[in-house]
Amino acid sequence: MPKEICETSSKPSPDKLHGFIANLPGMACQIQLAADGLIAFPYVSEGCVTLLGIAPHNLQNNPALFLDLIHPDDAASFQNTLQQSSQTMCFWNWEGRLLFAGDTFKWVSLGATPQKTSGGGLRWEGIMLNITQSKLAELEVKRTQQQLLEFSSHIQDAKEQERLRIAREVHDEIGSLLTAIKMDLAWLTQRLPKNKPAIAEKAKTIEELVNKTSTAASNLAHSLRPGFLDCFGLVAAIEIEAQEFSKRSGILCSVIKSDDSIELPDTHAITLFRIFQESLNNIMKHAQASQVTVGIYNKADGVDLVVSDNGRGFSEADRLKPRSFGLRGIQERVVHFNGEVKISSTPGQGTTVAVHLPHTTAEADTALPQTQQPLF
Repeated sequence: MPKEICETSSKPSPDKLHGFIANLPGMACQIQLAADGLIAFPYVSEGCVTLLGIAPHNLQNNPALFLDLIHPDDAASFQNTLQQSSQTMCFWNWEGRLLFAGDTFKWVSLGATPQKTSGGGLRWEGIMLNITQSKLAELEVKRTQQQLLEFSSHIQDAKEQERLRIAREVHDEIGSLLTAIKMDLAWLTQRLPKNKPAIAEKAKTIEELVNKTSTAASNLAHSLRPGFLDCFGLVAAIEIEAQEFSKRSGILCSVIKSDDSIELPDTHAITLFRIFQESLNNIMKHAQASQVTVGIYNKADGVDLVVSDNGRGFSEADRLKPRSFGLRGIQERVVHFNGEVKISSTPGQGTTVAVHLPHTTAEADTALPQTQQPLF
C-alpha cells in the first residue's frame, strides 16, 4: 500500500473527531489567558449545555458567564491554580462548585494542558467534568470520619471523667474507711488480753491485710488518675511515672525536659500522659528493652513528647496487625487535637514514638453549606 494512503487513512476524519468530543461525559474546551489577564473560550463543545446550561457560542462571546457561576468560596482556588499552571506550565487541575438558580450547585473538575500561542499568550486544552456525586460521597466519608473522631474523643473524655470520679471515691471513701479500720484495730489490739497470743496474732494478720488493701486502693486510684498530674503538672507526672516504671520493670527510664513546668490545658496534659503510659506499657509487654529515653519539650507551636527504647522493635506488618490497639489508640488521641504522631521502628533496633500536640486546637469543618442543594 502506498505510504501516502497509509498516512491519510490513519488520521481521524473531522466528523469522527466531532462525534467523539460530543460523546464525552463533560465539556471539552480551550481556555485562553490573554496578556491583560482576561480569559477567553476559543472552543467549547456541545457538552457545555448539559454541564453549564449555556450554549457554546454564548460562552465564547461572554466568558464571564462561566466565571459568574464559580462559588465565591472557590473563586480564589480557581485563580490560584490558573496562575500556578501559567507560571510553571504544569497541568492545570481544579475542583470547585458552580452555583445555579435556587441555590443549587454542581461540583466540577477541570483538567487541562497548557501551551503557548503564537501571539505570546497561553492556551489550555482539556475537559471539565461533573463530579458532584463522587464529591458528595467523598465529603460524606469525611463527615463520617469526623463524627467518628468526635465520638471517639467523647468516649475518651467520658472515660477520663469516670476514672477521676472512681479515683476520688477510692481515695476519699475507701481510703477513709480503711484508715478508720486501722485506728479501731490499733485500739482493739492494745486492749487484748496478754495471755491470748493467738488472738494477738490474728489481730496482727488483720492489720497486715488492711495495710495491703490500703496499698492496693492507693495503686488503683493512681492508675485511674495520678494525683500528681493535677497537683504538680505534666513534667513532674512524667518524671514520677518514669521512676515508678523503672522500679516495676527494672528497665532504666531517663527523662529529658526543656522546662520544669509546661502549662497545658487539662485535656492536652492528660492526653500526653496517657500516651506516655501506653508507650511504657507497650515497652514492658513487647519490647524486651533495657533502656528507655523520654523527651518532653515545650516549643513555640506546641509540645513534643518522644519515647524511645532500645528493644527488639517491630516490622510494618506487626504494626498493622488487627489487634494492635495500643498504637492505634495513640494515633486516635493525637488526631483529635490536630497533632502529629510518628511511630518508627526497625526489628532489632528499638522503637520511637514521637508526638506533637499544638498549644491550641482548631477543629476542621467539612460540612457543605446547608442552604445549598446539589444539582446533578
